[in-house]
Amino acid sequence: MTLVLRRRDWLLAKLFAGAGLLLLASALWYIWPYWQLSGDFATMPTVEPSRLYARSYRVFPGARLTPEALSERLTDLHYVPAVEGELEPGRFRAGAQQVAVYRRSFPSTTADRGGDLLVVDFDGDKVIGLKRAERPVREAWLDPPLIASYYGDALLERRPAPLAEIAPETVRAVLAAEDASFFEHPGISFTGILRAVWVNLRGNGVVQGGSTVTQQLVKNIYLTSERTMSRKLREALLAVMLEWRYSKEQILEAYLNQIFWGRSGSANLIGVGAAAAAYCGKEPRELSLAESALLAAMIRAPGSYHPVDDAPAARARRDFILDRLVALDWADRAAAEAAKREPLPTPVAALSRRRAPYFVDAAAAEAERRFGTGDLADAGYVLLSTLDLGDQESAESAVREGLEELAEKSERVRLKKEPLQAALVSLEPGTGAVRAWVGGRDFRASQFDRAGSARRQAGSAFKPLVYATAFEHGVATPATLLEDAPLTLAAGGKSWSPMNDDDKFHGWVTARTAVEQSYNLPTIRLAIATGLPEIVATAKGLGLKANLRPVPSIAIGSFEVAPVDLVTAYATFANRGVLPTARMLDGVLDAGGSPLPASGGPGAGAGKAVLSPQTAFLVTTLLQGVVDYGTARSMRTLGLAGPVAGKTGTSNSRRDNWFVGYTPERATVVWVGFDDDSPTPFSGSKAALPMWTKFMITVRPAGGYGRFAAPQGIRVVLIDPVSGELATERCPEVLSEAFPANRVPQIVCHLHGGRNSLP
Repeated sequence: MTLVLRRRDWLLAKLFAGAGLLLLASALWYIWPYWQLSGDFATMPTVEPSRLYARSYRVFPGARLTPEALSERLTDLHYVPAVEGELEPGRFRAGAQQVAVYRRSFPSTTADRGGDLLVVDFDGDKVIGLKRAERPVREAWLDPPLIASYYGDALLERRPAPLAEIAPETVRAVLAAEDASFFEHPGISFTGILRAVWVNLRGNGVVQGGSTVTQQLVKNIYLTSERTMSRKLREALLAVMLEWRYSKEQILEAYLNQIFWGRSGSANLIGVGAAAAAYCGKEPRELSLAESALLAAMIRAPGSYHPVDDAPAARARRDFILDRLVALDWADRAAAEAAKREPLPTPVAALSRRRAPYFVDAAAAEAERRFGTGDLADAGYVLLSTLDLGDQESAESAVREGLEELAEKSERVRLKKEPLQAALVSLEPGTGAVRAWVGGRDFRASQFDRAGSARRQAGSAFKPLVYATAFEHGVATPATLLEDAPLTLAAGGKSWSPMNDDDKFHGWVTARTAVEQSYNLPTIRLAIATGLPEIVATAKGLGLKANLRPVPSIAIGSFEVAPVDLVTAYATFANRGVLPTARMLDGVLDAGGSPLPASGGPGAGAGKAVLSPQTAFLVTTLLQGVVDYGTARSMRTLGLAGPVAGKTGTSNSRRDNWFVGYTPERATVVWVGFDDDSPTPFSGSKAALPMWTKFMITVRPAGGYGRFAAPQGIRVVLIDPVSGELATERCPEVLSEAFPANRVPQIVCHLHGGRNSLP
């Protein structure tokens, strides 16, 4: 009997041991995936959109700038005036002769990346001194404004911030709102659960939740929002595992960077960095007590406590958080009461907004072409562009107002189903840096980029390239006489008899007069005399990518070109014959902040001298005449003074209307027409020139545009504008004309007493 009992006890023990092992194995089998899952926490990738920034504003001694203007720029960048005490990041103090600002850190391709105290000294409207971190410097920069973000399908706006860079007031406010005992519990809080049940019962609804910060983090990262016991069990299990494996600080930092804080435009705000930027225009370290309490108040229901859409509820919830901070002894009563008196912040413009949409798409294409970025969506790249936001706004305004004025002048334009369109590109001749880019009247209605992708007949805007070729090959000078008389040519098996725009013939005219008055027939004759293949070669060398062919009609712009290519050609004249290929990006940084190497220059031939400085200057003098005496002289009545060179252009049946012009600092093109290539009732001087002029007046430097300097090898002499020969005392009119030193006329005007050449 005893033996039987012992055998039974042994079997029961073995059975219990087996059951225990099975239970343990089952538990391990159940827990193991969660243990592995929690291990991924430290290596979880943080997805950020790629971002495109505008050009930074440069401050330097000698700059025309007032303390008021600098303060306005800082306010636009969401810097806050400081009244007393030491300056902190994001704050500035302005006086009558000095502005001090503690700059935020910002991405840059220069050695200056902010993050320090900048002091700017003024004498009236002029900067006379700069100090960074108490050391004199020659230049300094402000934060580059954000133009656009490139989101993935989920439209997630993330700006991760280390815990050390989040204001302590924000951390305390969030814990007061969500989990005051965070630093005491092991991941789950039984007292918190019981307290939440009690409060909810008393409030006849869900007033307080029972989940800890760790549980909320687990739900956001790993789980769904389903309300089931099994999901809550998994949530609790993972929360405890996270607490075992990671520090409280790691968990809190992750939580603050994973919270959903509502939306800004179409973007979903994820984390305190995105929320601080969207609602306050600040970085997390700059948030005040009142702002921190507001953001903490929004966590539970961002849509119900929005500072604009639901201001009363947002204010009440914010003040509740402030009172709770006082009750927890985490904030001073006086500070909390002062915070309650602060107004709710006004959210900044939607972070998802694209401020120059045609440029945004063109810059993305350049990033892939030059820097090999591939798809920018959620890739974390930082694109530092050349665009000047002030110039861009001026360009968009000039185009919008110009098109409205043209519609008012023409009933045919007003009644046409498809609207009149326009494009504008403005760049620096010396660098090719694009400062403004407008690809159409409304990106929402049409995403087709007319600035870079449209191909339109250049019309008379092509003529300067003909004269540049003739000057470069020694075929003509500005004073060369050309015949303006009937001309019939064979073209494509048919005869072609071109006419001038005024349907008149003007006899023998100088090259200058032919350009200023945009005569077709003299230009065609000069093109043939120079050589049509040579003109094609010059045009390609100047950056025109069109399929040009050596036929006579090329002289008057029969081939189609892109606006950006045409303005690049004109910029070469301004740049003394050196090609400055249009460039939209100064640099690209990867997700870690390291600069990417460019796979090549901005474009083939960039930086190459394609014309002599003498030829470029001679063309410039002709185009200055167009502005002062020719088809663009209305520019002066529109208010733009100073040295300007440019050319109007109007294609057949006025389908395309152009003005391309430049100063030493700026080259700009404007095109106006219909997308379906139908005729317009305008011309280049009536449609494009007013927009161009309005824009160039707005972006004119404080000291005005500079003068075109003649290069070595140029001589200026007095000639008779009719004969093109050296002037005598009897010439009724004389003109100062520039020539290559070896091409100065040697014959004295035969019309007014001249007989012999100069010795």
